[in-house]
Amino acid sequence: MSGVDAAFLYFETPSMHMHVCGVLVLDPSTAKEGFGFERVRELLASRLVLIPEFRRKLSATSLRLHHPVWVDLIDVPVAEHVTHVVLPAPGGVEELERAVADFAEVQLDRSRPLWQVLVVEGLEDGRVAVVVKVHHCLVDGVAAGDVLAQLVDLGPEGRTAGEIYEASRLVAERRRRPGLPEMLGHTVKGVVTRPVGIARLVPSAAKAVTGLVRTRRSGESAGGTMPFQGPRAPWNGSVTGRRVVALVDVPMGDVKAVKKALGGTFNDVMMTVVGGAFHRYLDGSLDASLIAVLPVNVRREGQRGGNQASAMFSTLATDLADPVERLEAIKAATAAGKADQRALGGDIVEQAGALVEPILVSFAARAYGALRLADVHPVIHNLVLSNVPGPPIPLYLAGARIDALVPLGPVLDGAGLNVTIVSYADTVGVGFIACADRIPDLRALAAQVRPSLDELLAVAARP
Repeated sequence: MSGVDAAFLYFETPSMHMHVCGVLVLDPSTAKEGFGFERVRELLASRLVLIPEFRRKLSATSLRLHHPVWVDLIDVPVAEHVTHVVLPAPGGVEELERAVADFAEVQLDRSRPLWQVLVVEGLEDGRVAVVVKVHHCLVDGVAAGDVLAQLVDLGPEGRTAGEIYEASRLVAERRRRPGLPEMLGHTVKGVVTRPVGIARLVPSAAKAVTGLVRTRRSGESAGGTMPFQGPRAPWNGSVTGRRVVALVDVPMGDVKAVKKALGGTFNDVMMTVVGGAFHRYLDGSLDASLIAVLPVNVRREGQRGGNQASAMFSTLATDLADPVERLEAIKAATAAGKADQRALGGDIVEQAGALVEPILVSFAARAYGALRLADVHPVIHNLVLSNVPGPPIPLYLAGARIDALVPLGPVLDGAGLNVTIVSYADTVGVGFIACADRIPDLRALAAQVRPSLDELLAVAARP
């Protein structure tokens, strides 16, 4: 396991859960063989051969002096990983959100492969939801998309056993459970090479900082955003393990219309929409803009699985009432952030992650939460905001058409709120998840997404 992947294990505490979720809302009418809890279990059992992440189990190193290793299991008891609930009437969005929040509150059992699936029945119009929960040490946003790709199909007919077999030949071979001598060797190697890694990190860090300073002085990153610049929002501070969820989606065509008329990237437009939702929700209660931290994919071509991401900071321009001014400020901030990322390079994160010390980091994370330090020091950033590119065409799960796809990220101590955006077919899903003790009215915030987009559409439609 890489140091970056392992860090998500070390940072996890009883109140800060480091798993990610994906909510799929399905139309079962397209499934000729019927659709339900048992059908989902059968699908997962047949597709495990394609998903090495779902067959892996943690094996801790001696005295936790180095990162854990993954061991592939021969048999994974799928029944233990798939559960189901039936929503109370009327089975609307709010009932679904409560069920998803309850599911997200429960941490994954580290004695088993780190994933779980919840099948939610009883939705209005006969629909069914499937919620997939995977630990962040296994996947980032891009890798989660790779996992989803192995579960879904391009049509309701699915894949034949022969097609699954051929696809499985491309999956890496199983890794056997290492013996005690190998585990001891792995630990010793990690401990011995750590000083060498630190020595190598110093010049890399110096080069990265020099590049960043040069970029800043050249003006290439003018308009950039730095941490500790945001105000303290109501949801910022120490978090508990309770969660609240809000799910919304907007038409892809509307987002493209704004992008075409006003410029910027898809991400710029959606950040402006989210920023507008916060502006409307806060109603002028904060005199400075919210600051978001944005995960950035640094995956090299051909890399699969795990976490290959860095991060940058950006304003959401929530202090600006004019939506066009907000868009221009965000365009400048994201362009500056990208320039900073190019100057820093992606290798610095990977190098630093390899040097993470398990016991020390785990202790620090738990002490930080227990002492409620996030309530004391200035706010580093106000929220995490991710944008994950999704499939541009409709997909099917066990024959049922996926009508909506909404992701949810981890809720971090200090920020207390995570917003994740994903494009899928002709819609854009936006998932809000937060500490329920920090912002219990999360749905009121999510309800401002559509009006915020309408503001931009009105400007885009002007001659």
